Amino acid sequence: MGLNNTPTLKRLLVFVHVFFFLIFGCVSILNHYYFRSAGLDYGIANQALYQFAHGENAQITQLLPGVTLPYFALHISLWVPLLSPFYYIFGSFTLLIFQSLALVFAGVGLVKLAKDAGIKDSFVPWILVQFYAGFSLYAALAFDYHDNVIGACFIPWVWYYFFKNKRALALLCFVAILISKENLAIFAAFFSLAMWVYAYRLNQNLKPFAAFLFLLSVGWFLLVSLVIMPSLNPLQKFEQLNRYSYMGSSLTEIVGYIIRHPLRMVELFYKSQIQPDPLEVVKQEFLFVTLLSGGIFLLFKPQFLWIALPIFMQKLWNKELAFWGISYHYQIELAPLISMAIIAYVSRIKSTNIKGLLLAVTCLLTAFTTYLFMHERKADFQPIRENLFLAERYQAPFNISKVKAKLNEIPSDEAVCAQSNIMPHVANRDSLYHFPYIKDATIILVMQPQLQAYPLPTNEAIHLLDSIRTSGFWQEDSSAMPLRVFSRKKDSGNVF
Repeated sequence: MGLNNTPTLKRLLVFVHVFFFLIFGCVSILNHYYFRSAGLDYGIANQALYQFAHGENAQITQLLPGVTLPYFALHISLWVPLLSPFYYIFGSFTLLIFQSLALVFAGVGLVKLAKDAGIKDSFVPWILVQFYAGFSLYAALAFDYHDNVIGACFIPWVWYYFFKNKRALALLCFVAILISKENLAIFAAFFSLAMWVYAYRLNQNLKPFAAFLFLLSVGWFLLVSLVIMPSLNPLQKFEQLNRYSYMGSSLTEIVGYIIRHPLRMVELFYKSQIQPDPLEVVKQEFLFVTLLSGGIFLLFKPQFLWIALPIFMQKLWNKELAFWGISYHYQIELAPLISMAIIAYVSRIKSTNIKGLLLAVTCLLTAFTTYLFMHERKADFQPIRENLFLAERYQAPFNISKVKAKLNEIPSDEAVCAQSNIMPHVANRDSLYHFPYIKDATIILVMQPQLQAYPLPTNEAIHLLDSIRTSGFWQEDSSAMPLRVFSRKKDSGNVF
C-alpha cells in the first residue's frame, strides 16, 4: 500500500489538515485563552459579533481616544455579522475558530488545484504542508482575527471554479473575497484581470465572465470608498487613504502621484518614503523572507505576481512601519498565491524526480524560514504570541480560571473600561472603553502587575490608578489577582 493508493493519500491529507488546524489553534486560540489577544482589533471584532448576534447595528466604543463609530465605518467586513449566530455556541472564541477553519478550507482548495494540474498524488502533501508552514499564516494568527484572512482563503477556490466553468460557485467565492474587507476589492480587480488574460489560452468563453468580475470589483470599491464609508464616518471621508497621505489627500491625487512617479514607486517597494531611514530594512526583510518561503515562484509565473501586486503595493507603499514587515496579517493573501504559483510551475516539469525534489526543498525551506523568523526578526513582534517553540507561551503567570470567573460576574449591561488584553473577554456589551478612557464606565478592569496602558506610559497609568484608589469614588476588588476590579460607587458622579 503506497502513498499513491487513494485511501492512503486521503488519510494522510486528512491528518495534515487536522494537525495544522490544531497548530493554528495553538497560536490564536491559546493566545486568547491566556489573555494575549488585544482590544484593538479583537475586542472590536468581538463587540461587533455580540451586537450583531443580538440583532443590533454594531457601534464600536473602544477606539482611541474614546471615539464611537459604526462598525462599518472602520471596515466593510461582513464576515462578523455572518458568523454572529455562532456566538451563542463558541462565545469570544468564535472568530478565531472560524479563521482556523478557513485556512484549512484554503488548503483543501489547493489540493484540488494540485490534482487538477496533474501533480502526482504522492507530491500533493508537500504542496499542502508548504502552504500550512508559511510564515504569513502564523504572523496573522498571532495577532488574533482579521476578516482579510477569511477572504484570502477563497482565492484558490475562485481560480478552481472559474477555470472549471462553474460560474455560480466562482462568483460566490469571489463575492466572499469582496465582502471580507474593502481593500480586497482592489486585489479582486487585479485577480479578475489575470483570469481574463489567462482565459485566452484556456477558454475564451470565460472572458466576458472575467470582465464582469472586474467591473464588479471596481464598482464595489468605488461604492464603498466614495459613498458608504464616508457616509458612516463623522469626518465624511475614507480614512484608510491617510496611510498614503504622502502621495496625496484623495484617491484621485494618490493615483495621479503613482502614475507620475513610476520609478519612485518601484523604489518604495524596498525603501522608506523618508530618507534616510534605517527602519526600511524591515521592508527588505519581508521581501527576503517571502522569496525564501516560495515567493520566488511568483517571478516565474507572472499571472500570480500580477495578482499579488496590489498586496505588495498596499503593504510596502504604506507610510506606517507596522505594515512593512513580516509581522501581523498584512501579507496573508500572498500565502495561497505562492502555493498556486508553485503548483503552476511544478506541473510543467516533465521529470518526476525533479518535481519531487523541487517540492520537497521548497516545503522544507518554507518551514525552516518560518521556524527561524519565529525566534528573531527585524520587524516588531512579540515572541510569546507567535513563537510556537517557547515553553512559556503554554503557561499563564496567574490563575486563568479565577480571573475568568470574576469577569463572568460582570453584567453585560454594565459600561466597562478595560485594558487591552481584557477587552476581548468582556466585549459582550454595548459600552466598552479602552483603558485609560473611562468615560461613563461603572467598572474599570486592569491587571496589576501586567498593566497595559497604551497610549499612556506605564508610569502615568500607575499614577492614574493611584488617583482612582484614593479618590473615594471607586471600590476595588482584588480577589482575583492580578485582576483589579474597580466599581464606581453610587452617586459618585463622572469623576474621570
